[in-house]
Amino acid sequence: MISLTTTRSIIRPIAKRSSTAVSPLWVIVSLALFLVVWAVASLVIGPHLVPGPIEVAQTFFSLMVQPLAGLTLPGHVLSSLTRWGTGFLIAVVLGVPIGIAFGAITWVREAFTPMFEFLRYIPPFAWIPLAILWMGTGQTSAAFIVFVAAFPAVVISTQVGIVNVDPRLPRAAINLGAGPVRLITQVLTPVAVPSIFTGIRVAVSNGWMAVVAAEMIGGTQGVGFLIIQGQETGDVRVVMAGMIAIGITGALIDWIVNIVGSRSTPWRKTND
Repeated sequence: MISLTTTRSIIRPIAKRSSTAVSPLWVIVSLALFLVVWAVASLVIGPHLVPGPIEVAQTFFSLMVQPLAGLTLPGHVLSSLTRWGTGFLIAVVLGVPIGIAFGAITWVREAFTPMFEFLRYIPPFAWIPLAILWMGTGQTSAAFIVFVAAFPAVVISTQVGIVNVDPRLPRAAINLGAGPVRLITQVLTPVAVPSIFTGIRVAVSNGWMAVVAAEMIGGTQGVGFLIIQGQETGDVRVVMAGMIAIGITGALIDWIVNIVGSRSTPWRKTND
């Protein structure tokens, strides 16, 4: 059996590294392992269903310069980012103050939480038919789906951050003469910033997945639409190249948000 001392010696390094970036060496090892598994799957299943990494890479770089469905691969990615960015920014701009109100003002929370809970359990994809009927198949409907997917995560994490503020802090601020507005803007919200950014990171992922799904169902441009074009022509390489573009773009967005969050909360950095 593993002793308690041994268990603690394992847990401490893991906990210490949990807030730091992954070692570049492990990133390379992980990618290499993924490529090996991919190549083996291509050999076992067959390249007609699972093209190998080299074939997909050739298609990927070909799509970078040769248009498909009217745009090159970067053009489709930019189109998706525009829709995603619109819906995501609206979700953050509205979600943060609403989450603050839910956490700080009792009557707001009691009056609107039941309606919010009902709506947030409706999957974003269930809104796609209504969005197309209301707004057509253009940028607005996809941005709306992104908003629906991203908004709940921002509201919930912001509310949790406000509620979990040490109660001694607002009491001290009130004793020093802080009014409601100053209490919210200068005490509660700054302390809740880490939780707010956690919700924003979740919203990034939810919104990015939602915009791709919306484009696959009712889009005329974007990475999701590109994948559907590959499906309709039976070109698995195009589908997989689009999937790679989705993964790379999503990871870059998350990396940027993570950097912004870390710089906004420097006090959270742990010393090695």
